[in-house]
Amino acid sequence: MRLRRGIAAGVLIATGVVVPAGTAAAAKCNTSTVYWYARGGHEVYVGTNLYSDWMEGPGRITYQKTATSESNSSWSGDLGVSIPLVIAEIQNKYSKTVGKSHAVTDSWSYTAEVPAGKVRRLHQLKQSWRVQVVRWKYTTSDCKKTKEVSNKTATFPTKNRDYMWILVGRE
Repeated sequence: MRLRRGIAAGVLIATGVVVPAGTAAAAKCNTSTVYWYARGGHEVYVGTNLYSDWMEGPGRITYQKTATSESNSSWSGDLGVSIPLVIAEIQNKYSKTVGKSHAVTDSWSYTAEVPAGKVRRLHQLKQSWRVQVVRWKYTTSDCKKTKEVSNKTATFPTKNRDYMWILVGRE
């Protein structure tokens, strides 16, 4: 478990379109079929339901409770792909075990210093895995051109006990 004061933004890495095996220059591709893949997988930390009371500094703030930490998946709108398929793709492509949700009941105890003149609280974050789900199709029947139809961001909590706590400000 770690205490961090902030989170570095992840970097999305674009990859090329994945062409199904067996397509050749003389092949005939269906221009109405929509394919998909996941790209740009990276680790992020997402807030859980656990946080302390607010405290005005200076002083030491503590969260000490037995509670169930919950973290859920999120995505921007309809992915256009079955969520279990995306979860399986993350497992296969990135070797990450993720799920729609993750819950752990434990005795949590964390302490941090609140600076003078600041109002802060502790907030627990859960390690998660974020990908872009890209939908694409062939635009020519000779399989030489493709077009990205849509892409959506999806985030899934990892199935592990990797948590961190940060100080969150109220301003």
